[in-house]
Amino acid sequence: MFTTFANTAIDTIQSTKKIAVETFVKHDDLAKSLNSFVDSQTEYTKKAVENGFNTAKSVMAVFSDPKFFKDITASAQDQINFWLPKKGK
Repeated sequence: MFTTFANTAIDTIQSTKKIAVETFVKHDDLAKSLNSFVDSQTEYTKKAVENGFNTAKSVMAVFSDPKFFKDITASAQDQINFWLPKKGK
């Protein structure tokens, strides 16, 4: 759902860029080059948003797993115990 919203926003912005090129750039070859660049930007940005969203979902899955908190707590306790003075010493 988020990616659909993001892709709609990306398409709106990129369409505005193409309209600006169409309006202000009167040389056909230059306009073609600029529009090709806008198309490349669109493709890259959509992939970046999708990858970012997938990464966020993966991180959230790890943070939502009770095993993560159990492992992190055990690791912290091990580190604390290392620095605490040993009994009888």
